[in-house]
This record gives sequence, C-alpha cells and structure tokens, in this order.
Amino acid sequence: MDFLNDFGVKPVLLAAQAVNFFILLFILKKFLYKPILGMLEKRKGVIAESMKNAEEIEKKLQKISEEREEALRKAGKEAEEVIKEATQAAGQIINEAHVKAGEDIKKMIAKSEEAMKREREKLHQEVREEISNLVVLAMQKVTGKVIYGKDQKDLIDKSIKEL
Repeated sequence: MDFLNDFGVKPVLLAAQAVNFFILLFILKKFLYKPILGMLEKRKGVIAESMKNAEEIEKKLQKISEEREEALRKAGKEAEEVIKEATQAAGQIINEAHVKAGEDIKKMIAKSEEAMKREREKLHQEVREEISNLVVLAMQKVTGKVIYGKDQKDLIDKSIKEL
C-alpha cells in the first residue's frame, strides 16, 4: 500500500470516484442513452416508411410508362390501319382516276399523322400531369410538408425534364 501513497493515490478517494463513476454511468444510461436510442429507432421507422413510399411511387411511374407505351403502340396500329385502308381505297380510285387518287392518299396520310400527333401530345400531357401529381405526393411523403405555389411548379417542371 505504500507504493500507492508514493504515487499520491488514496484508496478511499479512488473507491469514492469508482462509486461516483458507476452512479453517473447508471444515470446516463437511464436518462440519456435510452431516449436517444428510442429517438433513433423512431427515425429509422420514418426512413423505412419513406423508402416504402418511394418504391410505391416508382412502381406507379413504371406502370404509367408502360400504359403510355401501350397507348402509343395502339395509336400506331390504328394509324397503320388507317394508312392500310387509305392504300386500299387509293387502289380502287386509281382505276377511276390516277391523278385524283394521288391527291386523296396524300390528304389521308396527312390527316392520320396529324391525328396521331394530337393523340401523342394528349398522352404526353396526361403523363406529365400524372407524374407531377406523383412528384408532389412523393415530396409531401418524404419531407412531411405540403409544397405550394412556385416551389411546387419548379419541382414539377424539374422532375418532368429529368424524365
């Protein structure tokens, strides 16, 4: 024990400091660590929910994209049918009047292309509106707050350009 005194260590004070350390450790564990761990678990749950929502939105976007592609294919088939019908009608008209038939074919093709163009534009607009609604909903879910006005419009425009 003399060597402890030589170094200036007093066993009573050392024991008191050890007891104080364990008391402080118990208090920190009870009142500080548990609430922090609880808060971290809650935050982890919120993040998991946000990821789940993001996956659902991604699936919806994929579905919308597939529907758009299907609508475009359908419009293409309809356009092909219109062109096919126009070609058959042109064959009959050629027998009657070659010059008149050529003009009619050109008119029908132009109308078909214009109709297809309008349909595509309409589909693009619908997809953009749906995507903008999904982006706003996603941002509301992720951030937990509603976005209004110019911020909402800027976010929608940015998301549509990226797509």
